[in-house]
Amino acid sequence: TDPFRAHLIALLSIYALGAPSAPVPMYDGPSDWGTSAILRSLEDFANRMYAAEHALSGV
Repeated sequence: TDPFRAHLIALLSIYALGAPSAPVPMYDGPSDWGTSAILRSLEDFANRMYAAEHALSGV
């Protein structure tokens, strides 16, 4: 099994739960510019998602 793919599956499963309900696992497998870019983008998406959910909870 590809370690990065396994990490993405775990990460997306946690993000699908909504508000931070579990610690986000850190990826410590083989890395290159592509894996770093994907992880950075996913972190940005998650932060935007959590901020939007927080803003909507106050409406």
